[in-house]
Amino acid sequence: MKAYFRRACAIALATCVWNSFAGPDQPAEAPILRTSIGSHSAPIRAIDVDSKGRYAVTAAEDKTAGIWDLESGKLLQVLRPPVGPGNDGKLFAAAMTPDGAMVAVGGWSADNDVYLFDRSSGVLRHRITGLPDVVTQLTFSPDGRTLAVGLWGVNGVRLFSSDSGWHSSRETGSDNRYEGAVSGAKFSWDGARLAVASTDGLIRSYAATQRSLSLVGSTRPAQGRQPFGVAWSPDNRLLAVGFSDSASVAVLNADSLQLAYAPSTTGISGGSLNAVSWTRDGEDLLAAGTLRGADRLNVLRRWRQGGKGAANDESVASNTVVGVHALADGRVVYASAEPSWGWLKKTSNGYTNQSFGSALADFRNARNTFRLSRDGATVAFPLNSTRGAGEVTAFDVVQLQWTAPQPQWKPPSAGKPPVGISDWFENTTPTLNQRRISLPESEISMTAAVASNNSGFAIGTSQHVRYYNTSGTEIWRVAAPGTTWQVNISESGRWVVAAFSDGTIHWYTAKDGMEHLTLFAHPDHRRWVLWTPSGYFAAGPGSEDLIGWHLNRGKDLAADFFPASRFRGQYYRPDVVAKVIETADIQEAVRLADLDANRKPRTEMAGVALPPIVEILAPSGEVATSKAEVTLRIAIRTPNDAPVLSVRVRVNGLLQPETRLPKGQDASSTSGREVTVKVPADDSEIQVFAENRNGVSAPAVVPVKWSGARPRDTSTGNSARTDSSLAPKLYVLAVGMSRYRNAAYNLDFAAKDAGDFSKAMFLQKGSLYRDVEVKVLTDAKATKDDVLDGLEWLKREVTSRDVGILFLAGHGLNDNTGNYYFLPHDGNPEQLLRTGVAQNDIKLALNSIAGKALFFIDSCHSGNALGTAKTRGAVDVNAVVNELASAENGVIVFAASTGRQFSREAPEWGNGAFTKAVVEGLTGKADFRKTGVISHKALDFYVAERVKELTKGQQSPVSITPSGIGDFPIALVKR
Repeated sequence: MKAYFRRACAIALATCVWNSFAGPDQPAEAPILRTSIGSHSAPIRAIDVDSKGRYAVTAAEDKTAGIWDLESGKLLQVLRPPVGPGNDGKLFAAAMTPDGAMVAVGGWSADNDVYLFDRSSGVLRHRITGLPDVVTQLTFSPDGRTLAVGLWGVNGVRLFSSDSGWHSSRETGSDNRYEGAVSGAKFSWDGARLAVASTDGLIRSYAATQRSLSLVGSTRPAQGRQPFGVAWSPDNRLLAVGFSDSASVAVLNADSLQLAYAPSTTGISGGSLNAVSWTRDGEDLLAAGTLRGADRLNVLRRWRQGGKGAANDESVASNTVVGVHALADGRVVYASAEPSWGWLKKTSNGYTNQSFGSALADFRNARNTFRLSRDGATVAFPLNSTRGAGEVTAFDVVQLQWTAPQPQWKPPSAGKPPVGISDWFENTTPTLNQRRISLPESEISMTAAVASNNSGFAIGTSQHVRYYNTSGTEIWRVAAPGTTWQVNISESGRWVVAAFSDGTIHWYTAKDGMEHLTLFAHPDHRRWVLWTPSGYFAAGPGSEDLIGWHLNRGKDLAADFFPASRFRGQYYRPDVVAKVIETADIQEAVRLADLDANRKPRTEMAGVALPPIVEILAPSGEVATSKAEVTLRIAIRTPNDAPVLSVRVRVNGLLQPETRLPKGQDASSTSGREVTVKVPADDSEIQVFAENRNGVSAPAVVPVKWSGARPRDTSTGNSARTDSSLAPKLYVLAVGMSRYRNAAYNLDFAAKDAGDFSKAMFLQKGSLYRDVEVKVLTDAKATKDDVLDGLEWLKREVTSRDVGILFLAGHGLNDNTGNYYFLPHDGNPEQLLRTGVAQNDIKLALNSIAGKALFFIDSCHSGNALGTAKTRGAVDVNAVVNELASAENGVIVFAASTGRQFSREAPEWGNGAFTKAVVEGLTGKADFRKTGVISHKALDFYVAERVKELTKGQQSPVSITPSGIGDFPIALVKR
């Protein structure tokens, strides 16, 4: 991420850092607002794997490294070295010790550091510092005790060794007699030699030990001028070399470095093969890079007979392949600058490609679809696309919702004389009316747009967004968070809007280049988050944690990361965000939003009150056990003025008995404290949370692999029916409000919805559930006291084996601070605190349920009847959905609509659209696989599609499942 992220929250969060979170004698720093999307958001530059093929590490220009499970593709850990503005923190190199215990990453930093992390915990154990230039390559010896470091410029290679598991190191060898950067490095399988490729054209071979490095020989292969990847054959007799400027591979004799043979280049007409590897048996030689196949995707070329035989190509990615590794099980792991990674696996039908792509909208080649409304408030762009093709959608940053593109919106125009831009695409010399526009040598123009009134123009480059007046004089420039794929100027001339390779879209004022809004729209067409540089944000359901704050703790400690949900109460301000386009002034947007809501204005910017951070000291990584209990040793860091109040644990989302810290026990000590957790006889996930007066921490997660005997599966239809003693009990509280004390608020079908839902769930008695208890509250029997009593009943009755469901249908409202209230029979919109059922009452009941908790909410009916109330606008349920579905609360939420949408009901349905779809799904239509089992995820899919069908796309239901909770049956189909 670029320097603008440092600006993004320096004002709002400048006083939130405390020295107890930094390292000893380290200065506290301002947090940096960044995306966190569960995958990389900038090009991957390196990938490595452990010798057993269990884990992979990827390093990327987004300043993070990812640890991945090679069986499932799951992201296990995000490594966060300290970062700074601009390029500071970008990672170009990564290596993993063969045993998978340690990971080294490096790249561009102030001191050209290499960071050594514990792979399982993410703890930064050691820093190698003071290197003369940027780190470009890292590779461990087969015994994991020696690390080779390749450098940029003419600084060559350094060798470091450790006898302490990389808690410390010493330099044991170097060679700086280079005339170009190190572009590849690899130890031989026996660890006796190190091969290094350099952009000076040479391949060097060294004799390497833990104590010395000595040059044996060098050669300049004729197959290319820029050698890049190197790979030793399994018998150490051959050395394969790939090139960044040639689609050729050289196979050298490892002893003499003379050419042994060159694999066939038949059918190749361009591109490069920069990454090379051998299969573990030496039978196949593998190479990839920018070589493309007929489908325009980059391919992995596989030569039989170790490179002497015929070749075949398999498509893998749409961007440069930066690394290839063959596993012992026959899979070939690769990484692409896309950013993506994955593997190829041989099957009876050829090869299958399991790719784990980045969750980014692709704005490349989307010039005709990157359109703006006249005022710049709505932007159209492609989703689920490759190079700009595919579905085109739009997002409205005032209404805070997805919408449909309109044909009158204009794409960017390069203009024509008197203001015409030419040669602007992938060019270092764009022109204005045939006059060259000066750009730095390293900067490439990617896109351009001219204002409708010819008052100026914008050029988006590989590094900046630049704005010029009509004479070509630069007015302003801002650093780009990635390559600028698209830029457009609103017809009003007020806004310059740019789309970047990191999946974000930014709004800048044309007059001065000040950034005002950033949108991250997820390709799933559900999740989105929109924020201001000062940290105020709005987010769709399940979307809050797509951003968060990175906090450096000094040079020798891993950074902390706080997801945005930790500050929901302070910075979730959709009312502010929605006014930014109108005001183009964040302070004015806050003032107007506070005035509309009758909020008391904040006279000064207060510091952010931060929650604790939980760290798992032991066990390290996944736990394998056959016992019913697991003991964890945890440490908790918390601000000096906010001691830890409690520790809570969830297992597979189920709340365990709360753990309070005994007086005098210091959980923040390096030795930590022990917490014993009961686990089921199955694979599971433990989540540990700590709470202080500022809030609840993000979870510390421990995967548990069950190695003991497993009970008989009760998740299928037959076993659940035949063994009722193993089945759970279901408790349902259904509240439906059609007839209010004030008849002006009445609805048609909300009470019927509650009854129909309850009947559908009661049919599960003796089937999936051994018993079903239902409490239905409708109309006059659903006063505030009645609903609160019902919530208390639900909280009290549900045990750890059971399932509790809350169903609400009726009106919902937000008060002037954004808090949600359900309106009961005696509710008064002008007296919500006294007469409404508060969001906090619902949360306290549901997050205290010992068993599984589900919440069905349909409370966004047309607000016309409530228009005279002092609360303004339609209800926004996103905040309550996100809070309840947070990991610490553990509630699966089904919402009838999102954001400010209204929920629909109609006589021809006999229900609200949401309830009709839910009941249909529960009674069989969500059983897509015809297994007789309906899981909550299958119900989610059916309801989403059915409601869109019923309402012709005007209503978009959503279901959010907290992390740690897997899919499970919610109903069985009676046949």
